[in-house]
Amino acid sequence: MSRERLEALREELKRRGVDGFLVPRGDEYQNEYVPPSEERLAWLTGFTGSAGLAAMANDHAALFVDGRYTIQAQQQIGDQPLEQQDLNPNAIAGWLCDNLKAGDSLGFDPRLHSEPGLAPLKKRLAERDVRLQPLETNPIDTIWSDRPAVPTGQARPHPGTFTGESSQEKRRRIGELLDDKRADALWLANPEVCAWLFNIRGSDIPHLPVALSCAMLYRDGSATLYLAETAASNALRDHLGSGVTLVHDKADLFEAARRQHVARIWVDPLLTNCWTLQQLRAMDLELILERDPITGAKALKNPVELAGSRAAHERDGAALCEFLAALPDAVDNGVADGSFGELEAVALLRAKREQREGFTDDSFDSISGYGPNGAIVHYRVSPESSLPMKPEGIYLIDSGGQYPDGTTDVTRTVVLGDFPEQARDHFTRVLKGHIALATLRFPAGTCGEQIDAFARKALWDAGLDYAHGTGHGVGSFLSVHEGPQRIGKVCTGVALEPGMILSNEPGFYLTGQYGIRIENLIFVKESEQHPGFLEFEELTLAPIERKLIDKLLLTPMELEWLNNYHQRVRDTLMPLVDDKTQAWLKQATEKL
Repeated sequence: MSRERLEALREELKRRGVDGFLVPRGDEYQNEYVPPSEERLAWLTGFTGSAGLAAMANDHAALFVDGRYTIQAQQQIGDQPLEQQDLNPNAIAGWLCDNLKAGDSLGFDPRLHSEPGLAPLKKRLAERDVRLQPLETNPIDTIWSDRPAVPTGQARPHPGTFTGESSQEKRRRIGELLDDKRADALWLANPEVCAWLFNIRGSDIPHLPVALSCAMLYRDGSATLYLAETAASNALRDHLGSGVTLVHDKADLFEAARRQHVARIWVDPLLTNCWTLQQLRAMDLELILERDPITGAKALKNPVELAGSRAAHERDGAALCEFLAALPDAVDNGVADGSFGELEAVALLRAKREQREGFTDDSFDSISGYGPNGAIVHYRVSPESSLPMKPEGIYLIDSGGQYPDGTTDVTRTVVLGDFPEQARDHFTRVLKGHIALATLRFPAGTCGEQIDAFARKALWDAGLDYAHGTGHGVGSFLSVHEGPQRIGKVCTGVALEPGMILSNEPGFYLTGQYGIRIENLIFVKESEQHPGFLEFEELTLAPIERKLIDKLLLTPMELEWLNNYHQRVRDTLMPLVDDKTQAWLKQATEKL
């Protein structure tokens, strides 16, 4: 089917007079997770990963994915006429320069790209006399006959018992930052920053509890908020109060700025699409192109949000333990007819989470990888790919839940029976890296890239590594992947600050055999013993697979950390789980 779609897109591009086209995996809000109506990359290529880009250039086509999705992309594109390339600006520009000639034009949808994202490509193409051509409408939408409707679900108030700060207080606080910048207004480019500022949530995007929205915040703390008409209930209007004007047409946001006599507006170029910047420039506004202050503010969780996250992790940890305790019997019972596999495991875990108070959704599509599928870093199980599970080998489950008081994300690697002996060494080295980061104390002002190597050293000592970041930020009943903080090789320049929640998830993947990852969520706090230093505290509560640990590779400090962590898991979760899980939990947390 995708082969025919590629050809249909080529014909549409010819009709529009362009020689190529870019198909990113994203929407006009630059979201990582997008509603079905925006899944253009998946519709065109069959690739369903959360990051990627397809490029058409005359008679050639390519799919660009990063290291997390290399194997998945190979499987999903199959024998389609699509070259697979690395997802990086140089590779994209190089491929396009090879397949477009001087005088050609490369079309793009300006609503789906940011100016900084296109800048390196624009420069390289200009050197080859290839022109970037913004298109009025997306050509894929013309040929996608059964494209789902854009969601317009209701937005709902998110109570102060979970946020710890009212919308009025937040708007006043951010308004003061505008005053410091001598800005008349701030453009709120995407639903996440709107959800945080206005204390609203929704269900327009899978796994991301937001309503599709954007807004204009003024210096005095008042605002104009765009929501679909069906999204705005009387309860929501009462919650927002008189300081927030609702509009149901995005054009009215620009009109509101005129009525407010906005002359200088703060815009985050990384969050704002090219089309919006064009509209703002057409109004002769002076643009302050800097990072949105809300992105940093929402990363710093207040005491109410941290308490909520702790509570959510306790309930989520209990659900995960009940799943892990039930897993061996489920596998055994399905051996004869192959009726229990990766997909059934996801359903079993979801059922356990649904029994917990406040659960609203998975925080992302669970990565359920048995044996060789576990080696696919961001594997997405489907009915076609789901392997039946047996009482042997290694299983990786990376999953999370959305609760009103917190967002969870946890990975555990578990033994189902006999396994390759080398996996014990690999697992223990991953564990050593996990502990090194969990116990790290570091000076205030340290960035995530400065501590990434601590999580990798034990693997590097053996000539091993992993092709993903070590840690990402996590929201408070918002995105499971939240900026600006992260831990990885890529330079961010963002210092870690108290209140930030991150993941700690080193791993190792042996292609064709198994995958290993140990992931906990942690938060940054001030060190009590050493003023001016920061450290981490664990949020995630779930046993770490003891059968895969080579005790001789652990130092006394590492062994003490593991035993103390398991004691805390046992003490906290034992009262929250059923009798069968209590017996399993006692064994899974025994001292090494």
